[in-house]
Parts: sequence; C-alpha cells; structure tokens
Amino acid sequence: MTTLSALPVPAGQAILDDLWTTPVWLGTIQPVIDHDLLRAQMLRTTHGARDIDPGDLLDVGQARAVFGTLAQTALQVGADEVRLSAQIWGADHRVPLAYGHAAWTAWCYLAVDGHAPHDRSGAVCLHDPRAGCDAASVPGLPWGRAITLKAQVGLTVLAPGWLAHSVLPVSPGHALAVLTAQASGDPVVGEPG
Repeated sequence: MTTLSALPVPAGQAILDDLWTTPVWLGTIQPVIDHDLLRAQMLRTTHGARDIDPGDLLDVGQARAVFGTLAQTALQVGADEVRLSAQIWGADHRVPLAYGHAAWTAWCYLAVDGHAPHDRSGAVCLHDPRAGCDAASVPGLPWGRAITLKAQVGLTVLAPGWLAHSVLPVSPGHALAVLTAQASGDPVVGEPG
C-alpha cells in the first residue's frame, strides 16, 4: 500500500464549470499507487470489468480526505461517509445511463493501457439534467447534449451524485483502471426537484 501524495492541481489548472447550472469540477489528481499490482490486474482483465480492493492500490484514508476536501471546496457540500471503489475496465465494458443518490460522485482514471481505435473508449459522459432535454429533437440545440470526458491518466471529474452519467464501451485492446468515490450526506444545492 502506498500513500496518496499529490493533491488536486492548482485552481488555475482545474476547472469548476457550471454545466447546465450544475457545478462540475474537472481537473487532475495523480495518486501514488501500486503500479505493479495495477498492471497485473489490467493484464488479467481483457474483457468486462473486475473489482479490485482500493486499499491494495493506495492509502484509502488519504484518498477519502482528498475527495472530501475537494467536494467541500468545489461543490460546497460535505460528506458523512466517502465510499471508494476501484475497477479495471476491459473490452466491451460500459455503463448505461445511470442516476445515483450520493451527495457527490467522483471518477479518477488511475491508468490507461493499450490503444483504442477512437478517443471515446471508456469515456465518462455526464448528461444534461434540465427538464425537457430528453425530448429535444436535435440534442445540443439547446438541450440534451452530453459532456464526454476522454479517458486519460489522472483525469478526475467530481459532480453531484444525482447527475445522470454513463460510460461509453471500452474498445478491444484497451484497458482502464478507475477509482470511484461516492459520498453520503446532504445533496448539492441545485439538485433537480
């Protein structure tokens, strides 16, 4: 086990964007991880997804503190408890449109291996929560367009837990290691009613 020694990048390099009147933090976190264990797990996961114990990869106490501090600073919401999970995503893994009940959710790409034929392999998508977006005849004009975040080592996104999200299918020959944090606690101001 190693420690999470790097904190989020300075505010000048990170973005707190007001997407659809919803605060979303996008930046980079570079935790110190057990690369040998992670590489072995990625080689074993060529298809689907595999759960791994985040405690085998990094200092979970410090990771919870970093995500909790970031959420308090960026989204002005605390957490009663921060739950961490880690997964390896192999070929054909995807997450269909999902909604959560956490106060906030964060995704951090820990590692990316192989080459994808396109840049959307394993990308996290955040979906427009505004009323009427599902009825837009042309997504993006002005409703219904998802924000797609390309899988890159260190890329971290923190958003309200109720925000609809999905993960695009992972291409064959591509593997991703992802740390997810979810917090129980008070919902973020601006949650759709």
